[in-house]
Amino acid sequence: MKLSKILSVALLGAVAMTSTAMAGGTEAGTIITNTPSLSYSMSGTTKALEAPATSFVVDKKIDFELTRSESTEHKVVAGEKKTVEFQLTNLGNSAETFKLSKWYNEQNVQIISKKFYVDSNDDGILNENEKVDQDRVENLAANASKKIWMELDIDSNAVIGKRSDSGLLAQAVDNSFNPYVASATNTMNAEDIVFADGSVYTPIDVARDGKMSIWYGFTVIEDANNVQLNIKLTHDQVWSDPVNGTNNPKAIPGAVLRKIWTLTNSTQTIAKNVVFAISADSASEEVKLDLEGTQLANGPYESPQYANDIHYENMVYGKIEGDTVTYTIPEIKPNELRYIVFYTTIK
Repeated sequence: MKLSKILSVALLGAVAMTSTAMAGGTEAGTIITNTPSLSYSMSGTTKALEAPATSFVVDKKIDFELTRSESTEHKVVAGEKKTVEFQLTNLGNSAETFKLSKWYNEQNVQIISKKFYVDSNDDGILNENEKVDQDRVENLAANASKKIWMELDIDSNAVIGKRSDSGLLAQAVDNSFNPYVASATNTMNAEDIVFADGSVYTPIDVARDGKMSIWYGFTVIEDANNVQLNIKLTHDQVWSDPVNGTNNPKAIPGAVLRKIWTLTNSTQTIAKNVVFAISADSASEEVKLDLEGTQLANGPYESPQYANDIHYENMVYGKIEGDTVTYTIPEIKPNELRYIVFYTTIK
């Protein structure tokens, strides 16, 4: 009897759970099962066998990118708040949570504080109710993007012309908000971790490390609208009178009253054409005003003991005209301190 054999093998693959098509590929955690079958014919009789099934789990691919939504360089003024925009896009094959870290290369401009705001309603606009400092973007779907805004508080003493970088560092984290660790080996029936992310700013992150950083540059410029002058009264006293002289003087007719203010420019912008005006009461007959800031040889006005050190040649004198005395200071430089001394004589 002639023996004939016809042998055929079919390999059938089946996905054990439904997956969603996405840019990152099959969703992480998907179980793919392959079941082989064997059929053959012997002497006209067909027989079939099933071999043990094999399966594997689709691994998690961590891949994402950060982009800037605006030009790289920005101009800022000392003491102002500056807001810039980023976009985070998940290119992996599963929804992921990303931790947001705050960093900056201080260089020459100190940044007092920094906040991150997340576009929670995905309308692309920073709304007032979204101005809450965030440290994460949760469950960002595969192939989805999220806008993030960074708000900086620039130091009021920042120097004009100086520049610094400030950026955002995003890192993929697990459900416990711990950074992922790339799997060292491949496990067929487990979900391994594979980093596929690139790198934008290598001093902060490198390719395939599960984190990415991007930055903006900030240069301090002069802004006339940012000038902030502060004035403080430091002395208000009877200086002398015709009876007691300077020994415990009283405010009687003929007495001289002295007032001293300090005037400071607390910003990095020059204040120009500063007008100082003071009202003179009708009981006064003469005023003397010193705006030079150099009238004392032994230091600032701290007590009346410096009276004899005043350089009267530096003072501005003026009879009362109407009820106001006015003097214009051409400029007050950044962080400069001026003393304003005012004398008036009681009629």
